[in-house]
Amino acid sequence: MPELTELFAVVDAIALPILGLWALLSTKLSVGEALRRAERRFMIALVIISLVTLRTVMRLDEVWLIHTLTLASMVLGVFTVPSREGALAV
Repeated sequence: MPELTELFAVVDAIALPILGLWALLSTKLSVGEALRRAERRFMIALVIISLVTLRTVMRLDEVWLIHTLTLASMVLGVFTVPSREGALAV
């Protein structure tokens, strides 16, 4: 059974940053109606990652830094990564 908990910890440390990166990039690369759907997915991913980060920090898990950096990169990425919609308006 310890192998199962270790596998869950590895998946938790890898899957959450991939989910956050996917949500951020899909928001930045989409245009039109796809952008609206991507923004909804981004908000849902942001809430999920926020709750998981809160749980991880409260329980003092060993992946707290990964979750915190994922949350921070999602929040900062919205402001720093340029979107495609502005480039298409030219």
